[in-house]
Amino acid sequence: MSTQLHLANTDLISERLCLRLLHFGDKHWVLRLQQDDLWVRFIGSRGVNTLDDACDYIERTNAQRAEWGYGLWAVEDKLSQQPLGVCGLFNRFAFDCPDLGFAMLPEARGKGICKEACSRVIEWAESQHYGFLTAMTHPENEASQHVLRRVGFQKHGAYFDKTFPKQHLFWIDLPKAR
Repeated sequence: MSTQLHLANTDLISERLCLRLLHFGDKHWVLRLQQDDLWVRFIGSRGVNTLDDACDYIERTNAQRAEWGYGLWAVEDKLSQQPLGVCGLFNRFAFDCPDLGFAMLPEARGKGICKEACSRVIEWAESQHYGFLTAMTHPENEASQHVLRRVGFQKHGAYFDKTFPKQHLFWIDLPKAR
């Protein structure tokens, strides 16, 4: 994997993947992803029910990146440029670090794609000198918990927030800045 420093608004490249900024041309698959049964069950509705809603979501996501210096990347196959899902960092306003989040389209699941995307985002976070990252999963989302453990996260209890049900809380300590 690349060890180059990247700015928050640039692509991240791994062996099979390109992680890039979302754009309005992604609206069809963003809508499909957010209507997926696993997204609805484990992440919950983000109010994305139409193509216009998908464009609003993309715009909000990119505005958050501009505000925080990090955000969500579209994950696509490097060779075919086919969309596979999303992966990136969020500000949960509860911690002094970003929170890792991800979701893959059904055809991308079970192929190591999510692990590869998460690893690349973690590598980027290390290059930005974050001391640690958090991640949260629905208690029944064993697949996401498995991915988190495979990329080095450890479970550290539960997270409670009035805006969504109890979540399992994970975090990873990142190497100290050299």
